[in-house]
Amino acid sequence: MELPRIGFLAPAPLTNGYTAARRFAAQFTGRVDGLAGFREVPLKTHAAIVQAAAAGEIEYGVIAVENTLDGIIVESIRELERLFETETVKRPYICWEELLPIRHLLISRTGKFGDVRRIASHASALRQCSRFLGAVQQARPEIEFTQALSTGDGVEQALGDEGVAAMASPEALERHEPELREVVLGEAMASGELKWDDAAWLTDVRGGLTRFWILGPQPMPPMRDARVRVTQRDQLAQITGTEDHDLQKTCYLLNLADKPGSVHRALGAFASRQINVACVYPYPRLGRQFEYLYFVEIEGHAADPLVAEAEDEINGGAAGRPERERNCILLGSYPNTALLQRHGMHREEFRRGHYPEGMVWRE
Repeated sequence: MELPRIGFLAPAPLTNGYTAARRFAAQFTGRVDGLAGFREVPLKTHAAIVQAAAAGEIEYGVIAVENTLDGIIVESIRELERLFETETVKRPYICWEELLPIRHLLISRTGKFGDVRRIASHASALRQCSRFLGAVQQARPEIEFTQALSTGDGVEQALGDEGVAAMASPEALERHEPELREVVLGEAMASGELKWDDAAWLTDVRGGLTRFWILGPQPMPPMRDARVRVTQRDQLAQITGTEDHDLQKTCYLLNLADKPGSVHRALGAFASRQINVACVYPYPRLGRQFEYLYFVEIEGHAADPLVAEAEDEINGGAAGRPERERNCILLGSYPNTALLQRHGMHREEFRRGHYPEGMVWRE
């Protein structure tokens, strides 16, 4: 029997997409080395991963969709939307979500700031470190900043040229030590050459996170006991009460007429059933100027009776029409990682229930 294929952003194992693939494979197989049960398919772009999943060239695909420092990953969202430009026999669903911390290091072959002539990384990483890059530009105007296909691609460029420094993850540095070293910023800061406030931190804000969606042949099945009660606190950390939440989320694509009240009515179908709408992201319709589709994330699984009722209401009895012609198109159901991130007790319980013992977590 052939192993299922899983696609992620190349090169392996230097990208967070690969790390997210390892986590997903661990929970999927119940083994820490679960990725050994898949055939790895590194691809150059998130768009290529979506296309490969839609074409059946891979069974699972890992794409970054949002980070808390830079917002939506447009490349991924755009390609998902394109799946609905024409009617297709088969398409992938979002079936899982992984949340990874954002941490970038500046790494090069010599580890010396004075040797750096060019800094290479993925566009998102460059934007996430905009303040640091501004400080570098002030100190050394001759240094170039170039976009790489991925943070791992930047690492490969640094391996081939001692004048190139990559902004990449600690895991990438660990993989290539001692060929690559962390650039010692403290010396440049101490000498006054570089005006920067923290030699160990490059991102604009600490604590950033990236969400990864795993695309698969069907949505995640409903979990048992998915409702949890969480404690609510005010700005002074005083307990103000409790609320019930769901450990699962669902994403829909709202394909609404450009008419007054259409968005209000669609969101009202969720609100009237006390379903929390976690995110609404507008995306321009291709070929129709200043008209929009909406990616909407709600708490709950698509199979939950109230969620299914809301979907039917938005579709207005047109559920039997071709998918791309419906008002409310299901993209998939998957874990509510944002809720788990905020509530450590439930996060640890979720990990114990869904991942194998011995998993290593970098927070």
